[in-house]
Amino acid sequence: MHPYDRFFYDPVTHNYTVQKYLQDLKDRYGGVDAILMWPTYTNIGIDDRNQFDFFRTMPGGLEGVKRATDELKASGVRVLWPYNPWDHGTRREPLDDEHTFAKLLKETHGDGFNGDTMGFVPHSFWKASEQDDYPLAFEPEGGGKDASLNWQTFGWGYWKYPTIPVVDRFKFLTKGKFMTNVCDRWAFQKTDNLQMAWFNGDGYESWENVWGTWNGITPYDGEAIRRVGTMLRFLGKAGFLHSPDWIPHTPEVSHHGVALDNVFASKWPVESASLWTIVNRGQSNLTVTFDVQGGSMFYYDCYHGVEIKAVNQAVKFSLEARGFGCIIESNFPADQDMKEFLQVMNKLTQRSLYSYSAVWKYELQTMLEMPKTKLASTAPVGRVAVPKGNFMFVNKGVMIEGDDQHGVDLQYPWEDHPSREHSHNLEIDQFYIDKYPVTNANYADYLKATGFKPSDTSNWLKNWNGSETPSAALASLPVTYVSLGEARAYCAWAGARLPHSYEWQYAAQGTDGRTYPWGNDTDQSRYPKEQNGNTCMGPESVTAHSPAGDSPFGVSDLVGNVWQYTDEFSDDHTRSVVLMGGSNYYPLGSHWYFPQAKKLNTHNKYFLMDDRYERAATIGFRCASDSVDDAQIIV
Repeated sequence: MHPYDRFFYDPVTHNYTVQKYLQDLKDRYGGVDAILMWPTYTNIGIDDRNQFDFFRTMPGGLEGVKRATDELKASGVRVLWPYNPWDHGTRREPLDDEHTFAKLLKETHGDGFNGDTMGFVPHSFWKASEQDDYPLAFEPEGGGKDASLNWQTFGWGYWKYPTIPVVDRFKFLTKGKFMTNVCDRWAFQKTDNLQMAWFNGDGYESWENVWGTWNGITPYDGEAIRRVGTMLRFLGKAGFLHSPDWIPHTPEVSHHGVALDNVFASKWPVESASLWTIVNRGQSNLTVTFDVQGGSMFYYDCYHGVEIKAVNQAVKFSLEARGFGCIIESNFPADQDMKEFLQVMNKLTQRSLYSYSAVWKYELQTMLEMPKTKLASTAPVGRVAVPKGNFMFVNKGVMIEGDDQHGVDLQYPWEDHPSREHSHNLEIDQFYIDKYPVTNANYADYLKATGFKPSDTSNWLKNWNGSETPSAALASLPVTYVSLGEARAYCAWAGARLPHSYEWQYAAQGTDGRTYPWGNDTDQSRYPKEQNGNTCMGPESVTAHSPAGDSPFGVSDLVGNVWQYTDEFSDDHTRSVVLMGGSNYYPLGSHWYFPQAKKLNTHNKYFLMDDRYERAATIGFRCASDSVDDAQIIV
C-alpha cells in the first residue's frame, strides 16, 4: 500500500486515517494481517532524497510513521517497509543499509521489510537486526533461495498457474515454517492466486494500488478472499497449516473411489486431527465423496461451517466451480473456538460465490478544476501572451510500469478511462504565462508581502530556508522545495493560477508539434546539462539559456532545468500532479528512478501526500492567467 492513499491519509486535516483504511479493506474483502507501507518508488529519483528520506518526509516525520505503525499494530496489523537495494544514486546514509534498516524499523516499531527486486535477503541483514536486539522479518520479492531459509521467514510467490496446483517448495523444505505470499498484482481475476494459496496453506498479497494505478478487487474475488482469509487465519493459528507432515496432492478426494478431474487436495495432519484444503480447478459444481476412517471420528465441512457424518467410511460435500473446500477430521468434537469459527463460515457461505459480480472496472479519475483568474487585456508584468489557437495535444506518460488495459496514467475530461497516451484537438483561448519559472527572488517578495510560513517547515525552501532574502547566487534560480499547494498560493497572490498541462505544452511547442521549444534537434547548448551524483546541486538561472532555448511564443526555461507543476488528477485513492519539462538532475545506478520527460510530448506524474512529502529540489513552477477575448474588448 502507498501511505498517500486517500483512505490512509487526509491532507486536509493532516492526519493519518488508519481506521478508515482498515475498515475499507475489511468491508470489501475481510481485512489484512500486514501491510507493506511503500512511499518510495515511484517518486524516488525526483531528487536526491534516498529511500529512507521518503519515510522521514512523510507527515509527522518518523514520529508520525511510528504513530501510524502503532495504531496499525494495535489493530492486529503488522508493518513492513520496502527495501530498494538498487538505490545507490541518491543521498548516502552514515550507516550501511543493513544497520539503517535495523535502526529505523526499531525506532518506528516496524516489523521487517520486503526486498524489492531481491532474489533473497543476505544474512548480513539478520546479523544487523541481532546487533540492534530487534529481530526483523525479511521478504524478498524473488522468494528466496535454499540457504536463506535459515534466516528468512517468508517471501513473495510469483507463480505460474497450471490446472494441477504447484507446490510451495520452500514451505515443504522447511516443514511448514516458511510463509509465501502469492503475488499477482496485475491479474484482473484472483481465483488462480487464491487457489494456490489455499492449496499450500500460504498467504495472499492483496495489492490493488499498483504504483498509483488502481487494479481493484472485484466483489466476487473480494468475497472469495474474505472466505479463504477467514479459514487461513483460524487454521493457521490452530497449527494445521504449519504441520511438518503436510502432504500436498493427497489422494483421498474422489467420487466413489474414482479420482476427480480438476479437484486437488493437501492434507495437514496434527495431533488427533487432520485438515484437507481442497480446490476445484474446473468449471462445474460438484458433489465430492471423500474417503475417511469413519467410526468414532468427527467430521466438519469448515468451508460451509457444518458438521458432516461419515457413511460407509466416506463423507460428501459440495464444491463450487472454481471453488474451495475444507474438511477436518478429529478425534474430538468441536470446542468453543471451533464452533464459533464454523458459525462464521456458515454465515459467510450462505450465498454462492457466483452470485457476486466478477466484472472489473476502471478506477475513474477527475482533473481538478482551475477557476479562471481575473481577465486582462494585456500581459501582466513578467508574462507573455500565448495567442488563441487550435492545438493538437499529443502527449504520453513516461512512467515505467502499467498499461492502458489497467488504466495507467491520466484521464483527461474528454477520455472515458485513464490511459498512457493522449491525443485531442483543443481550441485554446488566449492566455498569459510567466516567461520564466518563478524565482527565489520572486518568492522572497511574496514572503515579504504576505508573511507566509508553513506550519511544517521540513524541507521548505531548503536551499535558503526562506528566512531571509536569498543570496545573489540564488536569486535568479527557480524556486524549489515548495509543495503543490504552496505553488498555488503564490500564483493566487500574483493574480494567477498554475497552467494546465496542455496550456504549458502549447506555450512550449506552438502549433507544429516540435519536440523541443526550439525545434526537433537535441541541442544541449539550449538547455541545462543533466547532473548526477549523490547530492543534487540545484538548478541553473532561469535566464541561462534564453533566448536560444525559447519557445515560438517567447517562453523561456521550459526544458531540463526544473520540473514544473501543472494539472492535478485524483481518483478515490490517489492524487497526483502532472510534471512537465524534466530537470537537470537524475541519480545514476538504476532505471527504476523517476524517469525524465524532457520531450514536450511527454510528462511524468508525481504522487501527492502533503507539503513536506511533496517538496523537492527539482520541482518548480510558473504561473498563468486568463485573457479577455477579442470579442469582449470594447473600443
